Amino acid sequence: MIAIIAGTGCLPIHACQALISQQKQFFVIALFPEDNLTALQQIVGPHAEIIAEKYYKAGAILELLTTKQTRKVLFIGKVDKRQLLSHVKLDWLAVKLLSSLFYKHDSAIMNRLLEELATHNIEVIKQSDVLTSLLVKPGVLCGTITEDISNNIKMGIEIARALSELDIGQTVVVKDKMILAVEAIEGTDACIQRGIELGKEGIIICKAVRIHQNKKFDLPTLGPQTLSSFQPGQVTAIGWLASHTFIADQQSFIQKAKELGITLVAYALPEDKSL
Repeated sequence: MIAIIAGTGCLPIHACQALISQQKQFFVIALFPEDNLTALQQIVGPHAEIIAEKYYKAGAILELLTTKQTRKVLFIGKVDKRQLLSHVKLDWLAVKLLSSLFYKHDSAIMNRLLEELATHNIEVIKQSDVLTSLLVKPGVLCGTITEDISNNIKMGIEIARALSELDIGQTVVVKDKMILAVEAIEGTDACIQRGIELGKEGIIICKAVRIHQNKKFDLPTLGPQTLSSFQPGQVTAIGWLASHTFIADQQSFIQKAKELGITLVAYALPEDKSL
């Protein structure tokens, strides 16, 4: 049995669709039912059970996994720390995991959680194994890439990777080779809006992951929702690491970018052999 631990956004929906198409047995634990429960119910229907509560305790989730004889878990969807702190309550398991860590970084917490699950013979599935169809090959999806855009994306990706190594964030907003905003606990959308407020127009958004990113969690996502609050002229280009970023609803994403005059670039590092 596979358990989907679903955060917010559309990725849990895509994951359910993928497992249904593969005729896999699974159930869903919706961490934030107020965000996507209705959409999950429409997609899953009779294929799987969806468990949704307003608040969760780590120990209760582990007990649920054990009761349902879960052997594999997929962590998928956005987990905003501000939401997490208000939805997941500390119990004996959470205290045990956190107290064993010197630094409470996202990756450190998740890696410790993976270790704990392994002691219960529960394997965590790579997000990229389930959502392979959401990865795009390197290249320009739409728009025109100029030397200026290319240089800014290269710089932005390098800075974003450095920040990711420190577990600060995955998004950097640049303009004219100047860093306007970097992502921290506020999340991607707030970071981008801050970059727009500072840069006014012609900004470039770059997303990356840490050098040795664990593909079992925390792969970034872009999609139509990313562009929903943009006005024409505010954003010149968006660049991301091709083999480490999911593109949800790709055709809608590209069409919306064209309407806004945004160049979309799936960037590949010279040493990256993932695609």
